[in-house]
Amino acid sequence: MFTYRGHIHIHSTYSDGAGTVSQISEAASREGLDYIIITDHRTLSALPEEGYREGVLVLVGSELNHRYNHILALNINQEIAFSDHQPQLALDAIQAQGGLSFLAHPFETGSPLGLGKAYPWRNWPVQRFTGIEIWNFCSEWRSRTASIWRSAYWFLFNRSKPVYGPSPECLRFWDYCCRGRRVVAIGGSDNHDLPVKIGALRFKLFPYRFSFRAINTYLLMPERLTTGFHRAKQQVYQALRQGRCFLSFDLLSSGKGFYYSAVNGTGQQAVVGEEITFNEPTRLNIISPSRRSLIRVIAGGKLVCQSGGQNLSYQVPGPGIYRVEVYYRPRLGRPRPWIYSNPIYILRKQS
Repeated sequence: MFTYRGHIHIHSTYSDGAGTVSQISEAASREGLDYIIITDHRTLSALPEEGYREGVLVLVGSELNHRYNHILALNINQEIAFSDHQPQLALDAIQAQGGLSFLAHPFETGSPLGLGKAYPWRNWPVQRFTGIEIWNFCSEWRSRTASIWRSAYWFLFNRSKPVYGPSPECLRFWDYCCRGRRVVAIGGSDNHDLPVKIGALRFKLFPYRFSFRAINTYLLMPERLTTGFHRAKQQVYQALRQGRCFLSFDLLSSGKGFYYSAVNGTGQQAVVGEEITFNEPTRLNIISPSRRSLIRVIAGGKLVCQSGGQNLSYQVPGPGIYRVEVYYRPRLGRPRPWIYSNPIYILRKQS
């Protein structure tokens, strides 16, 4: 398997972002990303600019939204009408185009400094979505800014400090959805590269390059990402559709080198996002990029195994949906959420 690091949920000058597609591509190249997906609000105007730029595969989707119920619509070619009151119509329209749909920051809570203004999902239930953006950098940062002075301190000296993993509500919802079908988890930043003016002081709140070092989505592919644009685009969206991906908070440490696989008693193998038949002994194998890891195996929303260190091997007791979380253990302080994998689906043997 080949691993590719990229970034999803970015805004450009085609909506309310501060950077052009060229500027975003250059920032992504400088941070060593393999792909990016730009998702401007309610427009596909950037679509003609898709392609390889600065060695980075640049793809274009759209964030469909008004007030609530934001959707990341990927791999579509025609703009889609959106209504806050009927988001299911948009999800069905994305599916009709062969696209992928992700519920964006569905459990966002907002900042007390902004009077709690937030953009969560309100119109439940919905169906036929590809997955969920379970971890959004800007949403989480905003939700923890309860004090101007504390926020200023974090911003100046430790911008990763307020980011402490997907919300428990979002993880519970994801685990619940996975009981019925494959629901893919991704991470994003919702980055706008916003300029800030305070008197004579001018600065960018979260520059593109900073965000590209934060929550990234790594794709696993059985073949190398091709240099031909159209085939490479298919490869990226196929990996996302199948859930062959994991997300990593790279500000703590790079997720490069994480690997999650399973093998059963007949020698059948699977990696993250794939299925395997339960046949004793069926074992999960996890490799973490750092020795400072706390590796956790989650099945059906419950912790079933955890171990400190760089490797974990776990013999599963039966069929189920098994995903992995890795916490990073700093020299000082408590372990912090770092890597979240999509599940491996261990199926019951057909009689």
